[in-house]
Amino acid sequence: MKNMCILKSIRYIYLFISLMKLEHASTSEHYVEKLQETSTVPFVRTTTITSTAVEFSIFNGTNGIHINQAASDLPPNWEEFCVLQEKDANLKIHQYICLINTSVSGKWNFSVLRQHILSKDIKYGFDVRCQNGAKISLPDSAKGKNIIKLIVRDCVAVDYFSDYQNLDLDSYPDELEEYVIINVQRLISAKALIKNLQRKYETLQKNLICGDEETLKVKIERNESFPINFDVPEVNVQFFTRIATRNMKNSRLRPQTCIFKNLQVLENSVSQKTRYYVTSLTEISRFPELKIFNISHSFMIYIPTIFKNWWLFFPKLEYLDLSFNHIQDILFPINNEGVFEQHIPYLTFDYTFNNITRLTVRNFEKIVSNKKIFMKITSNPFNCTCTDEMKEVLKYIKHTDWSSAKYERYAYFRDLMCETPENVRGWRLADLSPRDINCKFELMPVTVALSVLSLILIIFIVVILKYRREIRILFYTRFNVVLPCQPAEIYEDKEFDAFVSYSNDDQEWVCNIFDENKHDRLVNLKFCMHQKDFIPGKTIFENIVKCIENSRHTVIVLSENFLKSNFCMWEFQEAFQQSIVERKRHLIIILLEDIPDKNLPNDLKRCMKTFTFIRKDDKIFADRLLYSLSYKAKIARYPKIAQINPGYNYDDDYDGNKRDN
Repeated sequence: MKNMCILKSIRYIYLFISLMKLEHASTSEHYVEKLQETSTVPFVRTTTITSTAVEFSIFNGTNGIHINQAASDLPPNWEEFCVLQEKDANLKIHQYICLINTSVSGKWNFSVLRQHILSKDIKYGFDVRCQNGAKISLPDSAKGKNIIKLIVRDCVAVDYFSDYQNLDLDSYPDELEEYVIINVQRLISAKALIKNLQRKYETLQKNLICGDEETLKVKIERNESFPINFDVPEVNVQFFTRIATRNMKNSRLRPQTCIFKNLQVLENSVSQKTRYYVTSLTEISRFPELKIFNISHSFMIYIPTIFKNWWLFFPKLEYLDLSFNHIQDILFPINNEGVFEQHIPYLTFDYTFNNITRLTVRNFEKIVSNKKIFMKITSNPFNCTCTDEMKEVLKYIKHTDWSSAKYERYAYFRDLMCETPENVRGWRLADLSPRDINCKFELMPVTVALSVLSLILIIFIVVILKYRREIRILFYTRFNVVLPCQPAEIYEDKEFDAFVSYSNDDQEWVCNIFDENKHDRLVNLKFCMHQKDFIPGKTIFENIVKCIENSRHTVIVLSENFLKSNFCMWEFQEAFQQSIVERKRHLIIILLEDIPDKNLPNDLKRCMKTFTFIRKDDKIFADRLLYSLSYKAKIARYPKIAQINPGYNYDDDYDGNKRDN
């Protein structure tokens, strides 16, 4: 039970993290390398430090450490992992590169750094790189004075919530211009998360929520994940659910609106997004200067509908990267030049490496006709199977003047490649002809379809004719449907549905089916059995006659033991006579085992050919029996109340072997 509570709590924690725009991602190293090779977004170049700028040998301990001329500008002992890479004397900007390996893991602490440089008259830039899962301390938003650039790569970052109680955040001016997080695991403390869930948004400082909204120009969060460190023994799930739900609601109604006045590049890639990600983002933030928006590698299936009118929310957006997702359909923005007297920017939609398969002339023309956008749809698994749409596409590709002013932007349409069918995989549309995709004989698909349909129909009719009784039975017992062309039945309101005649040697199987553990399909039927329904004081013969007359059917459980019992055979003769009197199929035979014809009496042979005959090992035994016993007007009815007669030990008299004696 405790483990279940923990699992439920983890689920709600992830919901809350998603709410706070901390999208979970789990990306392998191979996938990250592939991302670097295939990245299509034209990132704004920053003055980040390359891996060749500093010799890593300077971090190998105290031996051979280069003298850091700006060591006093850093907290004590930081020179063992941070080196001044560049210094601009005029602007008083110091750029540091910090390599954090396992020997100095945990020593790079943003709060310590922030306090140390608070009174400095210089500006700082940091490129922090970790090796082998080394840790650093980095709070949410990373707000501080005198830091204009912060780049963190390949680290495990702790203390995410450490600034939630920092009352000095709003006193720090906005100075950070570049905030880059790449391949960083934000190790979240469950204890801290639960504690901060209870805080109201209106009590949080705006600098904590918005960060450096006045000065930030580049914000990149690529492959940022949020694993949970479950450091609490147990969580009250109901309490956690209540406060998490409240936070989800309040986050979209919070009073603080973040206006990123200078932000030009926003990337939140390689993380899973919900379809409402962009909607919630624009509800609480404004991006008047944003030019590049990258949400690639985000497992998105649907394009956010907000991009139909993108200029209302991103008035200067120039490049929208939706590549490497699972998008199947293209979203066509509304073509309203000058709507609301507002200039609409020219925007590039990058739909490369998605799951777009359908090609139509209509879609091509809708793309071409919108002069305010440019769509990149290469590297998608296009389906070039022969259809009417595909034949129109091939004519369109062949006869369009791609050098004309209208179409020259999309001349690359000719180079789109087919993924299916197999025989044209990798072919350019410009190189395809109807013959290549098997469109030469246009009646062939119709002929094949009709042939297959005819074959299926013939098989269906044969099956219906061969198994018509089984179909009638199953329709009635499983769906309570009486199929047409069945003989009419007259309902008889008798005390029992069936009298069960059997040898005591077969009693265990009989009781398991009809009495002690009734089959679930037979539960609403009432069976007369000698051990509980014969009336004391009357002779066996009187009881047999009365029970058969008061039952709508007699079920004969036929076996070698049954044939050896004189009383059983007498019951059969009485039931057979009742069938003749009532002029209906009163008798039902269940065969427990195979019996040679030579061992069967002549009357039984005739009955097995005339009356209902069911084998014990039949796959639909219960359905056949229920169908034979039921009045076909309906199946479900209130069960009859069994009338048990205690005190009469019938077994002593009604044993086949004893009777014969």
